Amino acid sequence: MSDRGEVLFQIDNLCKAFGSNLVLDHISTEIRSGEVVVIVGPSGSGKSTLLRSLNLLEIPTSGKISFEGVNITDKKTDINKYRQKIGMVFQHFNLFPHKTILENLTLAPIKLLKKPQQEAETEAMALLKRVGLEEKAKAYPAQLSGGQKQRIAIVRSLAMHPEVMLFDEPTSALDPEMVGEVLNVMSDLAHDGMTMIIVTHEMGFAREVGTRVLFVDEGVIKEENNPQDFFEHPENPRLQEFLSKII
Repeated sequence: MSDRGEVLFQIDNLCKAFGSNLVLDHISTEIRSGEVVVIVGPSGSGKSTLLRSLNLLEIPTSGKISFEGVNITDKKTDINKYRQKIGMVFQHFNLFPHKTILENLTLAPIKLLKKPQQEAETEAMALLKRVGLEEKAKAYPAQLSGGQKQRIAIVRSLAMHPEVMLFDEPTSALDPEMVGEVLNVMSDLAHDGMTMIIVTHEMGFAREVGTRVLFVDEGVIKEENNPQDFFEHPENPRLQEFLSKII
């Protein structure tokens, strides 16, 4: 992996248990700058728990996660400082229903980054234009389709200038005809060099846009590879079975 950028995330022996149920079982891997890492696997395999552990939305039971060389699992670390560098897009859009789209996009940059309102609004309009929604700036979330809301959720994260973006099944709550418009935005981000870690069931997207694909099953990374070899020459029997059912 020496041809890739510097290590952003270093994950060592990550475990997460909910009661007696071990959801993540000694996971170790690294994420480098500029990578698009796609995490796939059956439902309940630990994919989303792994992703949500990267910004401590799930607190690991044991193990260590370092971001830019800092151990963010250390209780002394100010996790909020690092969360500002880590964008997160969920299945559901989590937009403030009582605020306009422009207000949704400028709230965090003004409050957390201390940007002047005019600067935040100018930048928000540029982001809206980037995803083809500048005419929705004064609309409210209830006036948008699901695909439009998810595109807004993505640019809301981008407004914070994150160094990495985490996507937790960003298209699973969408009607099928809206999936493409969200994946197109994510593809554009990948082509621009954004580091992305994506939990998804969209195998075509994983094959086309991913630089590396991880197969998580029973809380373990059972195989990881470049997309071509991952899909065309899977080695792990469980991965072979998984792919045979979905492709």
